[in-house]
Amino acid sequence: MAKLKRAVHIDFHTMPGIYNFGKGFDATVFAERLQSAHVEMINMFFQCNIGHVYYPTKIGVPYPDMKGDMFGDIVRECRKRGIRVVGYTNTAINHVQALLHPEWQRVDAKGRVLGDDPANNNFCRPMCFNNEEYRRYLSSLIREVVERYDIDGIFADCMNPSPYCHCPKCTRDMKEAGLDITNKAHVRYFAYEKFREFALMIRNSVPEGKLVQQTGVPFDWDGMHAVSTHGELECLPTGGWGYDFFGPQVAYMRQFRKEILYMTGRFQASWGDFGGYKTEAAIENDCYDALCQGVQVSVGDHMHPAGNLDEALYESIGRAFAKVKAYEPWTDLAVPRAEIAVLNDKTCITKEEMRGGLGRNTSVTGAARLLAELKYGFDIINEDMSFDEYKVIILPDRIYMSDKLADKLTGYTERGGKLLCSGTAGLNRTQTGFAIPALDFLRFTGLDDSNSSYYTVDKSAPLAMYRHGITMESSYKTADYIKPYFNRHWDGLHGYFYTPPEKATGEAAVAEKDGICYICFCIFESYFDQAYAAHKELVSGILKRLLPVPRLKTEDVPSTARVTVTEAEDFDLLHVKTTYPEKRGRQACIIEEHTKMPAGAVAMVRGTYAGVYRLPEKTPVSFETDGVYTRVTLPEICGYDMFLLEK
Repeated sequence: MAKLKRAVHIDFHTMPGIYNFGKGFDATVFAERLQSAHVEMINMFFQCNIGHVYYPTKIGVPYPDMKGDMFGDIVRECRKRGIRVVGYTNTAINHVQALLHPEWQRVDAKGRVLGDDPANNNFCRPMCFNNEEYRRYLSSLIREVVERYDIDGIFADCMNPSPYCHCPKCTRDMKEAGLDITNKAHVRYFAYEKFREFALMIRNSVPEGKLVQQTGVPFDWDGMHAVSTHGELECLPTGGWGYDFFGPQVAYMRQFRKEILYMTGRFQASWGDFGGYKTEAAIENDCYDALCQGVQVSVGDHMHPAGNLDEALYESIGRAFAKVKAYEPWTDLAVPRAEIAVLNDKTCITKEEMRGGLGRNTSVTGAARLLAELKYGFDIINEDMSFDEYKVIILPDRIYMSDKLADKLTGYTERGGKLLCSGTAGLNRTQTGFAIPALDFLRFTGLDDSNSSYYTVDKSAPLAMYRHGITMESSYKTADYIKPYFNRHWDGLHGYFYTPPEKATGEAAVAEKDGICYICFCIFESYFDQAYAAHKELVSGILKRLLPVPRLKTEDVPSTARVTVTEAEDFDLLHVKTTYPEKRGRQACIIEEHTKMPAGAVAMVRGTYAGVYRLPEKTPVSFETDGVYTRVTLPEICGYDMFLLEK
């Protein structure tokens, strides 16, 4: 099957009462606009999250004022132009069917229909994934679509078992299984087991050889990899996800999926923002973020129910996709290779918590941002994966040390692997000492009960920790622990907010021996919250010792720029992205125009290359080699550039 690339995800959630529904729609114009925008694949609605169906159906409920076959006409016209069509349906939200079949809805422990505030949020009336009639309805609808139309697959949205259901069927089934309906852990476990069955049902409703994407199914669940054929990583940076979301998520997802689409969107706010359009530079920035990580891109849109695809928007998307397309002769062959791994806590996908991915893990996200600013390539892995290809593994702040993980880290360090631990990440399960022999140069003295301690490096002024972890002693300390006069507290007379540093305790804030380094506080969580440059400088110095000859180094490249390398058999690709968001107003992070980096900055890539060229024109670029690195003198870059390094 051909690679997935240059996709568009088209929302079409149509409320009742659109009196001129479909008036401005023309399937030929629709498909022509996609074609002119260099779109190769669309996720296209056959059932929306209101529950309306957009083709003549024997199973579902068509939109009341729909005439003809909107979905079928789109499939036909896109097929003429070689555009793949994946049929979209929502799974958890279906107001039409909920009103027809109230017994299909999820309810809480008090018998009330679950969901968000119906006056302010459309995500109310969620459907129960354990309801057999609802399962039959959805699987029959999917089969009807794939049998009737020449489509490439199914996109199942909002695959999420939360909030958990206490409907009569779920309650009876839990009791029959010996589960306690008042025990939250039992309810959660039951909901996820039924969710697993539901996801497998959807997968089995789609013929083999077709695409399946189930958004919301944790991609790192054991036994659940096969329910989707590829990954679509949803992230609207201006819609609540933020610009720090995509990087760590893709660094983890690519351990599970060979093909990934970065599903961004054109929205200024979030999905359903009809009048909100990001700037063209912002859309291009998201495309460039995808290229830097070796993945492809999908742009989300919401078509007007009485109109068509917006011509100006698709001209803008087309200009961005034209740039992506020009790089594909090289990007189709290149993949990321990392020397550093950041460890994700595997316990987040146990049946105690029943979630997957990274969630909003600020320690992992902080580590990812810090490493990206320092220009280190990294993967995010968990304890089930191989450690051997990485020269350094980072255990960020709060990792539960299972027996399996402790054994693997012991073997890894005995083979010469290097570790950077922080916070409580190196402790045993009872948090009474360190978990692996490589940390025997440290003496654990306790969990840190301070809320305002400091550290010093090389006689620096005391530097704030902000997030605390453990206290420890070591003959190999490289930074001193400095205690405050007192913790922040209220004594009945004063709020002790001002807590200046008092003196060194003799304990180690940082200790390092033979390629193993431990930072006593939660430096990555702190960096995510505070972005303290001193913390980045501390980690930078450690990594220079642990990884003295990294794959990539830079000179005069600002921390706001992102520089990565992807590798192919006959060449490597150097990606340099200079555009970055600015925080404006109360919370908006905006990209209004591209950022320029003046000529003269340097990227040094380990290895010797025969030639360096600026793509896609393949213009020669000045470089020199010293036997270890190829030193590339970069031209002025506006937004993004890709450079070919020929082997």
